[in-house]
Amino acid sequence: MKGEKLNSIILILLVLLLLMMVGMGIGFLTVIKNLSPSASGSKSATEIEKPEKLYIYDVNDGKPLMSNLQDTQTNVGRVIRVTVQLEVTDKKLPETMKEKNIVIADIIDSVLRSKTADELLKPEGKEKVRKEIKDRLNEIFDNKVYNVNFGEFIIQ
Repeated sequence: MKGEKLNSIILILLVLLLLMMVGMGIGFLTVIKNLSPSASGSKSATEIEKPEKLYIYDVNDGKPLMSNLQDTQTNVGRVIRVTVQLEVTDKKLPETMKEKNIVIADIIDSVLRSKTADELLKPEGKEKVRKEIKDRLNEIFDNKVYNVNFGEFIIQ
């Protein structure tokens, strides 16, 4: 009798211990899942949800823009030739941008002129320019510029 009672108590304690371990494992996995950056519903500040529909505007009607780059001791007289395409979130914005093409081209030119060839040739250089142009355009166009794409990007 005593042996059976002792076995029953040990069995109950083992089952409880097993349930506690399973519960702790589930809790641990839940915490890890919620902390991971790829968890759904937890987007970082830099991650912006892509709109359903984007509209395209080709700066300068798709023709290349040329700018002088900032001189350095090792690189003097370098120029850049780019074609720029803007993705915007407002259907009517490309028409407005046509009317302000000269302003857009001037912003792109001023951003490019502030860079050296060495800066632009670094892997992150193009991305920095893309972001700077986008930020400057969003000041004018009420944050409706979603992306800046370069077709041609030649430095000579």
